[in-house]
Amino acid sequence: MNDLSHVVDGSGENFRQLVLENSARGAVLVNYWTPSAGPCFMLWQVLERLSREYRGRFLLVNINTDRERRLARENGITSVPTVKIYRHGKVVETIHGAQSERALRECIDRHVPPARDSVIGRAIRDYQSGQVAEALGRLARSARERPQDVQLHATALKLLLREKRYADVETWCAALPDRVRREAAIDTLRVHARMLQLAREAEREPPSETVDETEARMRQAASAMVKDDFAGALEQLLEVVRQDRHYREELPRKAMLVIFSLLGDGHELTRRYQDALREVLHN
Repeated sequence: MNDLSHVVDGSGENFRQLVLENSARGAVLVNYWTPSAGPCFMLWQVLERLSREYRGRFLLVNINTDRERRLARENGITSVPTVKIYRHGKVVETIHGAQSERALRECIDRHVPPARDSVIGRAIRDYQSGQVAEALGRLARSARERPQDVQLHATALKLLLREKRYADVETWCAALPDRVRREAAIDTLRVHARMLQLAREAEREPPSETVDETEARMRQAASAMVKDDFAGALEQLLEVVRQDRHYREELPRKAMLVIFSLLGDGHELTRRYQDALREVLHN
């Protein structure tokens, strides 16, 4: 059965209730269309298909601009099809023209919560039953369809970390869209992987003159971190920040922030090294 319970027609009379008020509870997609434009029907079909697939995680409101000229004008519609996504009473994204299903999915994924019974849940169940390759494969396939889904990527990175596949974490992150890669959840996992990889290198490779001083300090810091010697790690990381704050995309500073998070704001080491870090960064 086609469930279109989350697809409704909008008008000037119900716009406030359907769009503005509902957007406080979740994403509302407003599709401005006209029967005389062929691309509108193409877009309509894709949007309705996505509405069924997302099962109520967004509300689709269709507004016929031939009938609702004033409403369209008040909302700045100069061409159709145009889709505006509302959250908390405001437009958070505008889509002009007929777009591919993938492009629409990427836009929607930026503003709707992930499904509770989702690929992520199935992947975790696969992993817990020992089917590691199946779990990661499932996540990788979904990631190609939903490249903006931060939770999906974070789940994959956590599984790779559990498997000690630190280089694969780096490869996965390198392929992410810039916006997703900059998300705090992703960046933190990447920092963990880089520091664990450095600790592994320090364990496997004895100190050598071929390793420069900065790299040597980072390896010492990483080794200290995995041994819970946070004071030793922070001291080495602070020195690297002092020498080269942009080293490896600011890895030493970010690693210090990870340690602060682990220790908590009230810990004596956190207070001491937060002050020291601020002093170095502002000099």
